[in-house]
Amino acid sequence: MPPPPAKWRGRCDFNGKRTCNNKLVGARNFIWDGDAPVEAIPHGSHTASEAAGSPVEAANVFGQANGTAMGIAPKAHLAMYKVGIESSALAAMDAAIEEGVDVLSISMSYSNGSVPFFDDVFALGAFRAIQKGIFVSCSAGNGGPSPNTVTNAAPWILTVGASTIDREIRATVELGNNVELYGQSLFLPEGFHTKQLPLVDPASNGESAAFCEKGSLKNIDVKGKIVICQASFPEWRIFQGQEVKDNGGAGMILINGVEDGDTIIPDAHVLPASCLGYKDGLLVKGYLNSTSSPTAAISFQGTLIGKSKIAPQVASFSSRGPSLLSPGILKPDIIGPGVNILAAWAESVDNATNSFNVVSGTSMACPHLSGVAALIKSAHPNWSPAAIKSAILTTAYTGDLGGSPISNEQNVPATVFDMGSGHVDPSKALNPGLVYDIEPDDYIPYLCGLGYSDKQVRTIVQRKVNCSSSIPEAQLNYPTFSISLAPGDNQTYTRTVTNVGRANSRYMSVVVTWKGIIGVEVTPNEIEFKEVGEKASYSVTFTRLRNVATSNSSTTSFRQGSVVWSGHDDDGGKYVVTSTFAVVFI
Repeated sequence: MPPPPAKWRGRCDFNGKRTCNNKLVGARNFIWDGDAPVEAIPHGSHTASEAAGSPVEAANVFGQANGTAMGIAPKAHLAMYKVGIESSALAAMDAAIEEGVDVLSISMSYSNGSVPFFDDVFALGAFRAIQKGIFVSCSAGNGGPSPNTVTNAAPWILTVGASTIDREIRATVELGNNVELYGQSLFLPEGFHTKQLPLVDPASNGESAAFCEKGSLKNIDVKGKIVICQASFPEWRIFQGQEVKDNGGAGMILINGVEDGDTIIPDAHVLPASCLGYKDGLLVKGYLNSTSSPTAAISFQGTLIGKSKIAPQVASFSSRGPSLLSPGILKPDIIGPGVNILAAWAESVDNATNSFNVVSGTSMACPHLSGVAALIKSAHPNWSPAAIKSAILTTAYTGDLGGSPISNEQNVPATVFDMGSGHVDPSKALNPGLVYDIEPDDYIPYLCGLGYSDKQVRTIVQRKVNCSSSIPEAQLNYPTFSISLAPGDNQTYTRTVTNVGRANSRYMSVVVTWKGIIGVEVTPNEIEFKEVGEKASYSVTFTRLRNVATSNSSTTSFRQGSVVWSGHDDDGGKYVVTSTFAVVFI
């Protein structure tokens, strides 16, 4: 690694016990406890290594997911800031800005998405960052799959949801009727017999037994049997297996609840086990009820890559839109890898020399996008944070490896409130063709349009403002649209795009949506650029053509689609610039 750039003004506060290097160029503690900036929980090490970790060969956990671990931007420098309460987080963000960071990656939230931007420390700190040209990426939260749970939803923040990847650590359940079901487990025991064993479900003994809670199986005959347990919270699942083991159980089948669906998180169990998705769990219970002598076996195949064609899939826990604070801005923005991610861990989970762990959460997805932003910033140092965000959103993809639309945890097509523009495509984001740019002052009329007072807006932008003029949320020059239409209503919004492709390029628009329910008209439908950096504006009119039944849920009565600009230049370059939209019926 080369030394940090000359602009870097940070420092390391390790009190002489350890030092920084050319990878870790800054480390500070803002909890004010007098300690060095060393984490108690390795969350920060994991997320930092995902964003910018240097290559490490033979990275694995229990021998699984083995390979070379590397961050998205492995040549980037890292600065770490330890925070606690909200004021410490804002102080850390201010320090990072002054010390010269290029990207802020924030895998945390203090709210449930209902705190106004003028009271939200991450919204406040992020605005100060974008005023200095610093890109800010934040996790969307782990409140899914319920609607209106997205956090960190300010439009100047990239709000990142989580998706699955095509790597699994397979543990197959074979039922006595020869049906095979694919689950996962991080612990693959050596010498475990894969023969059929009696299968038992303790659920008839009450909810505590159904979840295999501590002490719940002591009066149930599970000795030498494979026990079905309803999957609990991830941090409790190891203890479920311990309860089975303590009472003589030979193995365990964890079954997801309906909300977790097919988002399977492997654990380092204390006995042979496999976690199954909700629908496969129904097959297990159906078989159990079909015979008086049910049996099952568990076999372990280990790490498999590319076998799952439904990846990427929106993770069950990934928070969903619409945003409570600003429903006129489509959130989350994007999804990225956030399920079963192997990355650095400050303490070993299996031996003294292999400090890696597999962890899931939107906290893991966020640094993937932060790394992508760093790559774009390196390739295009003069691009604004809004331009970088636009490049990421307008080049995202919406299909899985099997060629079907990206699905959610229920295996039904994901909506824009699940995944925003779709899944990040780092390569295409480097060359988007067009970008939707936003200057910091452009957010002022947007904030006034939210009904904020002059004082509240001043708290965000850090200068005197006058809210005598405002714009609707959807009029902000955002790369996506989120609007609400009453019966017979129509609304028109304007967007301005900047040519960052090549000179002498031409684009034509195509609208993809539900015909006969909403009308979408783009004017003009062709735009042409003579020069790089040239701007062009267009308008989009959304019309509700016929009534659709509405309900109390803000995510059930809507239609989605996209405005797609397809372009080419004189040198044969081709571009596809996609602006996703949601039309909510009110």
